[in-house]
Amino acid sequence: MASAKDIASIGRCLSNRLDAAAIGEKSFSGVIGDAPSLYSKSPRLWNAAFRHLQMNTVYLAFDVVAAELGNLLTAFKHCDSFVGANVTVPHKVRVMDFLDDIDRGAARIKAVNTIVRASDGRLVGYNTDGEGFVQSILQCQPNLKKAFLAKLDGMTVLLLGAGGAARAVAFHAADLLADGRLLICNRTPEPAHSLAAEIQKLAPAATAITDEDLPMWAPKAGLIVNSTTKGQGGIRKLADGRVTFMERYSALAPANPPAMAEADAGKSDSERTWSNVAGAGIEANNQASMQLAQSIPAHVRFYDLIYHPEETVFLRHGRLTGHPTMNGKSMIINQALLAFQRMCNAALQARGIDTPQTYRQLLEVMYQAW
Repeated sequence: MASAKDIASIGRCLSNRLDAAAIGEKSFSGVIGDAPSLYSKSPRLWNAAFRHLQMNTVYLAFDVVAAELGNLLTAFKHCDSFVGANVTVPHKVRVMDFLDDIDRGAARIKAVNTIVRASDGRLVGYNTDGEGFVQSILQCQPNLKKAFLAKLDGMTVLLLGAGGAARAVAFHAADLLADGRLLICNRTPEPAHSLAAEIQKLAPAATAITDEDLPMWAPKAGLIVNSTTKGQGGIRKLADGRVTFMERYSALAPANPPAMAEADAGKSDSERTWSNVAGAGIEANNQASMQLAQSIPAHVRFYDLIYHPEETVFLRHGRLTGHPTMNGKSMIINQALLAFQRMCNAALQARGIDTPQTYRQLLEVMYQAW
């Protein structure tokens, strides 16, 4: 049971209110980010899994600013009721500074999305994003009749983006490509070249390309994966403090969305004002995307890490031109299940239910809870 002192120490670090009553005499876990209480589906998925297994554990959202991240991890470290946490934007990299140990897989990706508290209080970091991606495409999901892909071996994979999510996908895809090829396309060339150079140490056929190269390379791919924010719903905060909207853009073409002050984004007519300025650029992006989608053979699969909206412009253009498509829902659920295994393995072993059958049931439970 978490003590009042433990709850107070954790609560002082958060931007949202910590529900002490929800914890009560339970063990607890949660998701750490800048504002997961406003959007994260993780509490719904995890709490459904805990209920299914009749575990006395609850999953919460922890909103924390960067300046309080270290204090929060210290508070977790000293709380025996804390079993672990997921980490989401923007803390997946910075959180590594406050952990006692980091798994090899997370170390090569240079990001952590799962923290497990060991019995001695040590906090160990893992990353389940890439493995979750691979499982989502190669294993038959509860909502499908067959796997999205039979194999990655020998395939040319075109990865759009070179950020944190792209790194997880790139390393795990490269592990399975064998004599295939990984193409990494990014708006600014340097991150793509840097990531390709890292991948080349494992799989020589990794190549960085630019937006201008897409018309040549996209038709040669077997799988196109969007890991950029193009197409993402909601307000997108930029590094300079301004904000923009990305939902109306496709990842298959260049995009230069106008930005506005964050204060202006809260006004009732902000999106309409933004659309008036962005209209011509959106039209050009969409036209280029559809034209490219039409040139890509129908067997090429379109996969988007984004799950809000359920169908991005990238996926819609893929569907309309006859391509198999999948959004990021499956990846989110599969990486959550892998994180669940990391955090709850000992508890399930003690009950004799640390089995493939249990995890298949939990996968279905999480899909239903979505």
